[in-house]
Amino acid sequence: MTAPGPSASGTADVGCKVVRVTAEETASGKSAAPSGRQQRRRRPDDPGRRRDPVGTRRAILAAAGTEFGTHGFDGARVVRIAEAAGVSHQLITYYFGSKRGLYEALSEQWLETAMPVGHTLPYAEAVRRYVYMACEDPGWVRTLTREEPGTPPPAEDDRAVELLKSVQELRARQARGEFRGDLDVGAVSLAFFAASIAPVALPWIAREFTQQDPASQEFIDHYSEQVARIISALAEAPVKDGAVNGAAEDGEPEE
Repeated sequence: MTAPGPSASGTADVGCKVVRVTAEETASGKSAAPSGRQQRRRRPDDPGRRRDPVGTRRAILAAAGTEFGTHGFDGARVVRIAEAAGVSHQLITYYFGSKRGLYEALSEQWLETAMPVGHTLPYAEAVRRYVYMACEDPGWVRTLTREEPGTPPPAEDDRAVELLKSVQELRARQARGEFRGDLDVGAVSLAFFAASIAPVALPWIAREFTQQDPASQEFIDHYSEQVARIISALAEAPVKDGAVNGAAEDGEPEE
């Protein structure tokens, strides 16, 4: 299971209402550090920005999250990101080097914030938190769903390494009895990753299935709890093959 990503903007402009996840809950607390891939070419020309590099980076990443989520990587424009962040194009170049460097920094931020949740909490609780995190920052969800099939996005290698770690961690949880041993961990990871982002990625379908407003606080509280309960149910004993194949549907009692 992977999760969804960090809140760049701090608020959800569309979709679920904002639900803050504290540093203790995410087990992160790490401040965003400059990407190792960035290429510093020019010093920032705004003295005020130089005095607040953390705030400047946060504003740029927030604007970038919205831009990538709306237009995808190929369609995103650095000039629009700069305008939305209230900074110069040169300042983005100074901090991130290029559009690719900016995308990679967003991916790093996502990994640094989301991965510790899955490593430090029971799996059911981790996925419940991921539902809230996706709702809090829908931009990264839309960015992921806009990636071109078959085309590796920037930072794909780093992301693949972390996702593999999460699958290995899930396999260890399975060995400890956290959920049933007859389940494929890759399939479980994919299913619950999709479940965590569904209210943001598929709001219309979420509304039709549940007959609730996926943008409401009531929905996200109820939905996240239900997903956690489903995961907890996976720790129960395996269902008999006959029941799985429909043999028990005719009312015959199981032995």
